[in-house]
Amino acid sequence: MNFSPPPNGQNDDFASFRSQDKDFSDIPYERRIAAQNQARKWFLILMGSGLLIGVIVAFGLVQIIQKLGLTDKPQRPVPIEQTEK
Repeated sequence: MNFSPPPNGQNDDFASFRSQDKDFSDIPYERRIAAQNQARKWFLILMGSGLLIGVIVAFGLVQIIQKLGLTDKPQRPVPIEQTEK
């Protein structure tokens, strides 16, 4: 396949994306405020639930690590005695 370079040295996807920029001035003010409030509410719900899940997982991991004894101080190894011949 032979792909020709985009015209004017620009990426066609980016140019089409820029041409699709929308102006939201046609949306009524009350609807914009309601959408912002709803987005803020969902953001806070998702952040709070993520924080709660993170705390629960962290607590569970600490309990598992302690049960397995991974937090205990390791025993001091006994040095190997070398004998001379």
